[in-house]
Amino acid sequence: MRIDGLGDFSPVLQQKKESKEVKPFSEVIEEFVADVNYDLKVAKEAERKIASGEVENLENLMYQIAKSDISLRLITEIRNKALESYQEIMRMQV
Repeated sequence: MRIDGLGDFSPVLQQKKESKEVKPFSEVIEEFVADVNYDLKVAKEAERKIASGEVENLENLMYQIAKSDISLRLITEIRNKALESYQEIMRMQV
């Protein structure tokens, strides 16, 4: 049995590299914070719907609340790690 190779992927990889836009770190963080803020707003609305009894799909509402909780925990950990890194750099002697 003869097995042929998959071929040359370099044109595909080159095209992907060209189409990928590199964003500055500050822009990535701003977008992430905006996404977390949106998730928190959606979760607050979901909590309001549950409290008022306007539940159409409880599973979806609980998913939105859990997603916002995870997003908030993640951004808090990112902040903590950034702060720890900054403090470590400040302790370095030059």
